[in-house]
Amino acid sequence: MGWVDPKWIPALRADGRYTRLLNLTQRLLAERERLMPQCTNCQGGQVTVRDPDGREYTADCPACDGTGVLPERADNEDDGRAGGR
Repeated sequence: MGWVDPKWIPALRADGRYTRLLNLTQRLLAERERLMPQCTNCQGGQVTVRDPDGREYTADCPACDGTGVLPERADNEDDGRAGGR
């Protein structure tokens, strides 16, 4: 959960002072997941490859490193305005 260590979430939930922080964290994570481009090269981070003998193997997707989500692109002068969306 971002900057909140998951093992402390139950204790923080019990203390009402941290409710807003936890709600904000969950909202930001949901927004980030919604905006992240999904990998179209694999199924759930795995690709099936076939060797010359015809046997099939599953391996982590090389495009997304097995996460199922493409990494964020660098924001630089070659990729539009810096800091803009």
